[in-house]
Amino acid sequence: MQKGLGIPYMGSKRKIARKIVNHIIEFNKNIKYVYDLFGGGGAISFEFLQRQQIKKVVYNDLNTGVCELFIYIQKNGITKDFYNWVDRETFMKHKNDNDWFGGLCKTVWSFGNNQRDYLFGKDIEEIKKQAHLYLFENGYKLGEKEKRIELIKQFKNDKNIKGRFELQQLEGLERLQQLQQLERLERLEIQNKSYEDVIIETPIDETIIYLDPPYINKGEYQKKLNHDELYEWIKKNKYKIYLSSYESDLYECRSYEHRCTLSATAHNKVEEKLYCNRDNDEKEKFLF
Repeated sequence: MQKGLGIPYMGSKRKIARKIVNHIIEFNKNIKYVYDLFGGGGAISFEFLQRQQIKKVVYNDLNTGVCELFIYIQKNGITKDFYNWVDRETFMKHKNDNDWFGGLCKTVWSFGNNQRDYLFGKDIEEIKKQAHLYLFENGYKLGEKEKRIELIKQFKNDKNIKGRFELQQLEGLERLQQLQQLERLERLEIQNKSYEDVIIETPIDETIIYLDPPYINKGEYQKKLNHDELYEWIKKNKYKIYLSSYESDLYECRSYEHRCTLSATAHNKVEEKLYCNRDNDEKEKFLF
């Protein structure tokens, strides 16, 4: 089982996705259908896809570009276009496009995964480009970690090169490549709707809804959310729902301490909690 799948995304659950999914499955052993209605970087969806009992995962997000990026990978895998350097001008021109390349720009090539600002400062952009081109022109392929390390050493030994040259975007690109290797990727259904517009008709006792909405006053997302309307929707919903948040009036199931990923420079640890709209079958303490 691969660990920590998902693309770079502000507020990603990649580091704790396995713990969250472990808990949900432990207390819902009959589930076969999962609706990840604020899918973001897809960490929860891709973790569920690796579980044999799950027949279908519905990933949904309002961000059209990110949805199109997932659809592209699902249909075509990682093509040579993913290897191209994206400069500041190209990023600014295409970051809001509603196609797969717009999704690629706003995730892999944005600073702190904020989907607004270019990944590299103007003073280091050129050296980053040189390193990127050096790697791929010398036969580097995504996922070849040992070759990447060797090529970077060769690049560093060039006395005419100054400055830092670590390539942050490579991690994002390699995460995308890992997605295409999932054997069960065909069981992923991708939707681009508001959460309340996703039609859910699967059996109640075999279905889980997972919500990871933008947190109140935490970070800045491209799409705004009315949290009062969301909670009214949860209260009226007949399905069992799990919610990730820092605080909620719902029943608290678990808490997880991890480093905040809402910015590239935040190193503080936060306590993030998993809530549920039912508490009658969540009383037992779950140990890992």
